[in-house]
Amino acid sequence: MKLLYFSILRERLKKDQEEIDFSGSVRELRLELVRRYPDLKDLLERIKFAVNEEYVSDDYQLKGNERVALIPPVSGG
Repeated sequence: MKLLYFSILRERLKKDQEEIDFSGSVRELRLELVRRYPDLKDLLERIKFAVNEEYVSDDYQLKGNERVALIPPVSGG
């Protein structure tokens, strides 16, 4: 699966995408990412996930061949 990182995630990880082997729920993917990047735990707990350009819930089941965008919270003013 291809993970696409945006905004502060891209800055903190110093990459805009990566390929990983994963299947399971979005919730499980979130936990896997916290395991891989523990220093980003607070941020990863608040991000939204979009699969193939559509927002999905934490219960959404990933098959492993999707493009998954990780969208951090946005503040405006």
